Amino acid sequence: MKKNKSLLLAACLLLGGCSANAQPDAASDNTTEKTEITLWHTFTEVHEETLQNIISEFNASQDAYTVTALTQPLDGFSSKVYEAASNGTGPDMVMLDASVAADYAEEGMAIDFSDYLDINTYQSRVSEGLFEESTDFTDGAWHCIAIQSTGPVFFYDKTLYDELGLSAPKTWDDVEDSSKKIYEAKGIPGFAVDSIPDLAIMLLNQSGVGYIDKETKTVNWQDDHYIELVEWFAKGVQEGYFQLAPTTGDYNSGDIGAHVLGAYIGSSAGLPFLDLGDHELACTSVPQLSNGAEKWVQQWTRNIIGFKSNETKEKGVAAFAEYFTNADNAAAWAIAFGGFSPYSDADSTSAYKEYIAGNIALQALALQNDYAGALPVLKGSSTVRTELEKAVKKAATAQASAKDALIEAVQAANLALSE
Repeated sequence: MKKNKSLLLAACLLLGGCSANAQPDAASDNTTEKTEITLWHTFTEVHEETLQNIISEFNASQDAYTVTALTQPLDGFSSKVYEAASNGTGPDMVMLDASVAADYAEEGMAIDFSDYLDINTYQSRVSEGLFEESTDFTDGAWHCIAIQSTGPVFFYDKTLYDELGLSAPKTWDDVEDSSKKIYEAKGIPGFAVDSIPDLAIMLLNQSGVGYIDKETKTVNWQDDHYIELVEWFAKGVQEGYFQLAPTTGDYNSGDIGAHVLGAYIGSSAGLPFLDLGDHELACTSVPQLSNGAEKWVQQWTRNIIGFKSNETKEKGVAAFAEYFTNADNAAAWAIAFGGFSPYSDADSTSAYKEYIAGNIALQALALQNDYAGALPVLKGSSTVRTELEKAVKKAATAQASAKDALIEAVQAANLALSE
């Protein structure tokens, strides 16, 4: 036994791993474990790659925090986050829209970034409207840090349009006419939309009915004109010249790429995923009502939203948000995501300028800037959106009349806004 101990000691001495009078390495006394900050997201492909690059650079840039990104399924993501955050088992931050943050703000679960960052600096770098969206909560706090702005645009198969003598639509009547001609000539739908609720909201605001009355915190979608608009879309779906859902995958980009769809409205961020093969892709601004009360289209802003936990973690979330939105990273993220950067200093980078010049989706998006708007940030907004989507789908699939579906949706939406 004594011989074995001697051999073990000799081996340790040869390897330099221990000695008879071993002392702790001086450097280890000063080493503190980094605090882990978790981010849940649904990004894939180039979006996820860019996110991971920024995270890796942030983790290497300082010794206090390690951000870990965990990919989650897209389906039911917001509900999963809310349930986990409510139970204290969720992430430290997510990247979602301001309406989601409203629910967390009401429950006292969202970080107020002004506790850790200079709100005046943030305000000086973003537009007035975007700053309002970041801070327009019932408690008046700063709960959102914008990371990119996108919006819907009208993608269409220009080769098909040229073949049939069609022009890019300017009104919804134009969309109907071209869709019918495409369906008659090719037997494929002429139009679809990636987001049914966003189409419904656009028609509400363009018609003057309005989505949510922010002052009364109520909705009133039973206007006769709006019922007719829902019936208009439902008829197109039922007769085949409009499409309710993609047939080749999860997104309409796959259908138009497979030449089984003539056109669709989707996010400008979808441009990198579009490949029409030997057909030419074109893009224009979202159509408007020919007799509408006003021009209107959504502006979608994705934000970093942090969850309250402890001061150390909250500081880590704020530090990452600040790093993520510096000029270079803000530009890189906008380029990867196919959107506009919210930050004025990012706009001036050479890479960003080159990117804007060659992006047909952003050029179309820019045509809408003067009448693009954000949605009210209220608790219950997510439910309101879901109920409106249900109503339109029920009408389109003949499960209910447009009028009955909207009456039911209004009741559920107003209940959510009143809670």
